[in-house]
Amino acid sequence: MLGIRLAVGLVVVLGLASCGADSDPVMPDVTGQTLDVAQSDIERAGFPDDVEVLGGGLFGVVDESNWLVCDQSPAAGQAITAAPRLTVDRSCGGDASQPSESPSQAATADPTGSGSEGASTYEGPEYETVTVDREVGPARLSQFWAVTEPLDYSTDSYKDQVRLIVSDIARKEGTSSLIVEVVTDREIAEAEAASTYEAFVEEYGEDYAQDTIPRKEVEGWAASYTGGYDSSTGEPSDSDDAFEIIWRPASDNPEFEKWRPQVSTP
Repeated sequence: MLGIRLAVGLVVVLGLASCGADSDPVMPDVTGQTLDVAQSDIERAGFPDDVEVLGGGLFGVVDESNWLVCDQSPAAGQAITAAPRLTVDRSCGGDASQPSESPSQAATADPTGSGSEGASTYEGPEYETVTVDREVGPARLSQFWAVTEPLDYSTDSYKDQVRLIVSDIARKEGTSSLIVEVVTDREIAEAEAASTYEAFVEEYGEDYAQDTIPRKEVEGWAASYTGGYDSSTGEPSDSDDAFEIIWRPASDNPEFEKWRPQVSTP
C-alpha cells in the first residue's frame, strides 16, 4: 500500500512539473536597473534567450553596466511570449539613479564628454572610450582607446578635433600623463588594446587581426598621444619633450608633434 501511495504521489508531482514547464515565464520589473542586471533578472525568470535592446547612443551599448533600462515590454507581471524589449539610456529623466562606476568604467560613462555638473563644457566631436588599461603602458601609464566618428584628413582641422578628445580624457583623469589612442573604427581598438586582444582574436581569428586590422589602421587610426614618458630612459618625466602626439601613426607619413593637453586643477 505504501508503494502505491508513493507511486501516485510521484505521478502527481511529475504532472505538476510538466504543467509548469509549459507555462510562459513572467516578466520581472527591470525598469531603472542597469542593463546587465535586468538581463540577469529576465534570465532567472525563465527566459534564457537574448532580449531586444533599443537605444545605446551613436556607438551602441559597449558596457551594459553603464546603461539604465528606462522602459520595458512586456510590463512587469505579464507573460513573456517573445523576446522582451528594453529601452536604455544613460539616465531616465531623473526617475532612476545612475549606475555606480568602477575606475575602469568611468571613462565610458560619458561618451559625449560633456562632463559632470560644474565641469567645463566639452565642445568636441562625440566619442566613446572603448577600453581603459590601467598602468600597462610605458612608465606605468594608463592607456585609453577612444572611438569617434570618421574624420576628414584633407585638412589639419581634424587635429583640432582629436586634441579636444585627448584634452577631455585628460581633464577627466586629472592628468596629462597618460596614453590616448583615437581611432574611427571600433575593431582597431578591440584588436590593439591589451585587455581585449585575446577575445578579439578568438572571435575573428588571428589572420584577421594580423592582416585586416593593419589595413584598417591606415585610415582609421587618427592619432596616438603619449604624455609623461621619456622614451630615451623609459622613465616617467614631466619635461615638455615627454609629451607627444603622433598623427595617423599607421599611415605612410605619420607626423610627430610635441603637444600637451592643459589640465586645470581644482
